[in-house]
Amino acid sequence: MVMEDIDLGDRRGLIDLIYGQPQKGEVSDTPSASSNTLTPLTDHTTKKPKKEKSNVVCSLSTAVMLFLLAAAAVLLCGFAAYWLTRQQFESKMAALKYVPQPRRNLSQLSKEADMYEEEPPMDGPTVDELRLPRNVEPIWYNLTLKTYLPGVSAIANEKNLTTDGNIMIKLRVLSATDEITLNAKDLTFPMDYTKARILTDEVPTKFKREATNDTSDDQTPEELTHLMTNMTNMTTTTPAPVSQPALQMHDAKVKRIFYNATLEKVVLFLDNALLSLEEVIVQLPFSGRITENSDGLHHSTYRTRTGDKKILSFTNLRPGSTRSIYPSLDEPQFKAPLSLTIIHPKGTVARASAMEKLDSLPTEEPLWDRTSFEVTPALSTSRTGFTVSDFENKESATKTGMKVRIYSRPEAINSTTFALDTAVKALDLLQEYFGVPLKGDKQDIFAVPTLDDTSMSGQGIMFLPEQDLLLDPSTNTAEQRVKIARAVTRALTRQWFGNLVAPSDWHALWLNEAFAKYMEYTLLDKIFAGDVDAKSYQTGDSVEPVLVDDARSSSHPLTLNIETPAEAEEILDKVTAEKGGAVLRMLRAVVGDETFQEGVKNFLTTHANGTANYTEFWDALDNAVGLKLNAWDGNKFKTADFAEKWILQMGYPVIDVYRLDARTVELTQRRFKLDHLTPERAKYRNALYWYKWDVPIFHEINGEKQDMVWLHEAVRLPLNLSDTLLINPESLGYYRVNYDEQGWIAIADLLQKDHQKLPAAARARIVSDALALAEGGQLPYERAFAVISYLPKETDYLPWTVALRGLRNLYNRLSKTELEPKAKEFVKEKTSQLFTSLDLDNLSPPDDSKFLESQLRKDLAALYCEMSPEECTKKLVAQFETNFMTPCKDNEVASDCSKVPSFIRSWVYCAGVSEGGPQEYEQVRKFSINEVDSAEKRRLLEALTCSRDPRALRRLLYDSIHTGTSPILKSDVQSIVESMNNQVVGEEVVSDFVLDNWRDLNDRFALDKATLSNILGSAIRLNSERDVKQFERFLTDHKSTTLGLRVLKLQLEIARNQVQWLKTNKKTMKNLLSSRRSEKEL
Repeated sequence: MVMEDIDLGDRRGLIDLIYGQPQKGEVSDTPSASSNTLTPLTDHTTKKPKKEKSNVVCSLSTAVMLFLLAAAAVLLCGFAAYWLTRQQFESKMAALKYVPQPRRNLSQLSKEADMYEEEPPMDGPTVDELRLPRNVEPIWYNLTLKTYLPGVSAIANEKNLTTDGNIMIKLRVLSATDEITLNAKDLTFPMDYTKARILTDEVPTKFKREATNDTSDDQTPEELTHLMTNMTNMTTTTPAPVSQPALQMHDAKVKRIFYNATLEKVVLFLDNALLSLEEVIVQLPFSGRITENSDGLHHSTYRTRTGDKKILSFTNLRPGSTRSIYPSLDEPQFKAPLSLTIIHPKGTVARASAMEKLDSLPTEEPLWDRTSFEVTPALSTSRTGFTVSDFENKESATKTGMKVRIYSRPEAINSTTFALDTAVKALDLLQEYFGVPLKGDKQDIFAVPTLDDTSMSGQGIMFLPEQDLLLDPSTNTAEQRVKIARAVTRALTRQWFGNLVAPSDWHALWLNEAFAKYMEYTLLDKIFAGDVDAKSYQTGDSVEPVLVDDARSSSHPLTLNIETPAEAEEILDKVTAEKGGAVLRMLRAVVGDETFQEGVKNFLTTHANGTANYTEFWDALDNAVGLKLNAWDGNKFKTADFAEKWILQMGYPVIDVYRLDARTVELTQRRFKLDHLTPERAKYRNALYWYKWDVPIFHEINGEKQDMVWLHEAVRLPLNLSDTLLINPESLGYYRVNYDEQGWIAIADLLQKDHQKLPAAARARIVSDALALAEGGQLPYERAFAVISYLPKETDYLPWTVALRGLRNLYNRLSKTELEPKAKEFVKEKTSQLFTSLDLDNLSPPDDSKFLESQLRKDLAALYCEMSPEECTKKLVAQFETNFMTPCKDNEVASDCSKVPSFIRSWVYCAGVSEGGPQEYEQVRKFSINEVDSAEKRRLLEALTCSRDPRALRRLLYDSIHTGTSPILKSDVQSIVESMNNQVVGEEVVSDFVLDNWRDLNDRFALDKATLSNILGSAIRLNSERDVKQFERFLTDHKSTTLGLRVLKLQLEIARNQVQWLKTNKKTMKNLLSSRRSEKEL
């Protein structure tokens, strides 16, 4: 028997696996639920000495008589036991409203799961081959980089979008070696090996470092600046002769340079070995490229109102990206200061992690300027950043005097005021919360026109999407202000978690993402002075979506055995950020707000300007908790024992609530999954803790908050029949709750009679869990429909947010069946009462305190207009003609003339194109080409996907995935395919087009797998068993190019679930949607 054959919810099977099948002398009964360990019970009875056997003789007639007497005795005892216990049994039954049915084991995989072949491991180098040897470590970097950006000054065509660089790295030798290995990717090196040099420095005594294992932090920035200034003449793109007295040629010479593209390494072979504890300087010239890909040194373009095309370059340093910019020790545990000089075209500005020391000084070449920067603190290579652009800036300062500058294209600089003010406020609040000041004297924030929904942060410099930073005073709404505050806070949090304290290895990356997401919501209440209900907003906007994603087999743990940049990149997704933020919120609720903050401060103070693993964050929290909290077993609470069950295994539990008797309920746990068709990937299938968690049970009884209790395997709570129990009413716990039948009946009845007796957050939790449990086959849909029957009375944001998501999901599941009309009527019935009070022209009031209300209005209107397009289209088309086409008749830039309210522009433009003809389509297309505002440009491009002409849609897709003269940027492709997949005609076009043109799509995004995955996730939607089979054939035919794209497995899992869901629930849905009975009676 192997682990793959064991059901992790089957205790007997696990015991058999560990201890083998019961042997003589072992007890084979399953241990009680209260057992804490799985220990075999041996027979300890005293063995008696053997006696000599004596022969006993019995006749046949005697044997038959004895047998009959024994049988009669057994029957008599059975009847007696029945009649004696029946009365007592029935009296106990009468005292209970409900006796739980035998608990079903829902953790088994469907037999169909065996049909799906486990994806074979990808061919390639081993982890040990990819990692750097540990024979040297960096002390500092000195980099000079020349960037060839076209369009600013005359540059030879072959040099366009390239770089020339010279890197000097001071290394400490940890063990004798005649090879120096650095990371390098897509770089070229000189054929003349003499241009690569090994140097030593003869620095004055006060600047010398003794040959010890001291870190580079022992040298102050002033000392490093002095040393590196002496080497300025050395760091040009063409290495100068060694003429500085402080630098001498080392005895070891470079005899060969070997670049291994597969391993992303460059190896310098020396003619003499370097000695242990020796310190040397490696000088290496190189050339690189400024790519269109979304990592490394990236270039982007934008248009001005006069039609000029501008180009900028900036860094996006994901795990393993720095090696594509310059040779380095590009692994997170290596930290060292960086001295940077950028040679850039005249007319541009260069900015980097550190403050400028010499800004835009002329060089010997008249078309080029040089900008040098102060030395950074010791950082890992992925925590730096720089840019070259023609941007302008606004400036302010924090309470502590830190300079804050926000940069944008010149035409948008007046729209950055709110983002600048918010950044200053957020920095002050973060420093107060974290209790540790940042190193450095400035923070630069760049509004990049062509960035998608991701932000890029380095020490002292951040790159955010332009639409996340600009606030046009003429279209100022609470929604826009909250969006800017979230984006700025998320980016600035990484200055502490990521830069001030860097991850010691890729295993700890999740903590940076989790804290960025956690603080993104936590600070909203303070930034907006309590006008935004941040807790409810995080629940609806972040926690609820990840509860869906993390319930699938295609999910992943937050961290587990991450050894390579590719594995690190794989886990840096929404599940990691959103779940990580939810787990931190739950951890704070467990230990208390003040204790949690104290632990955070301890962690940052202890490890400031260094590296740390997440386990050291657990230690800091333990010190803050002390003896104030006990674990489930009564011993002192240890954060690691609790938290690692949530981060080292995927998924989360559902808590089953069973009534045992008139005064007691029992809570148990099991893993929640939306389906059991698809097995997890092999490396995640057998979780470290067998998919069991230590669950903090937050609960209320009759509206009164109770002390938290621990659920390890099972826990019992006192509860009278007349009491109302609510588990996890504020959604602080990362789990779902399934009440027994009578519990759900009582909840549905209470919601119908007076839903206000339950808090809005509790109502949201109930609605979300009921619909999810029904979708996963763990609650009858009749019961879930009874729970949501009260919705026409609901008016609060959070219950409606989760309800709208559930109703839309239900409609989408039935939208391609004969039940679609009835599903549409069902959704309209639930939403019509609230929708009638909406004004499409006033969905987003400017008052911050109405933010959640405006979010609800917009979401509700979007769903209702989808269900009842005839009621919305007329109003939207009128807006299109009156407030867009007419005022923009003689304009080329839509954002300069459109009078449509910003919060409904997407709907208005879409309706205008959908209901219009070729003339309207062509006009919107021209506007999209000339548009200078990135948010408006995206709205116009998405409007084109609303066309009902399949030929126009295919032409739009063709322009999106083919390079050349297409005006559509790579950053816009995902939004185009996602929007098209949400349109009636577009949905029939986009999936087939993407699969039919797979080779072209893969060619354009071959080096940008993150963007490719986002596009595929948005484009592929499978609605039938036939679609599933065709897609499976596609994966087989293109195995070599689709292997490793996890998003394709996710789409397949979703499709299989949809097919199975229809088989299981279609008849039930038909009966429920056709029934005229009141849902309360179900």
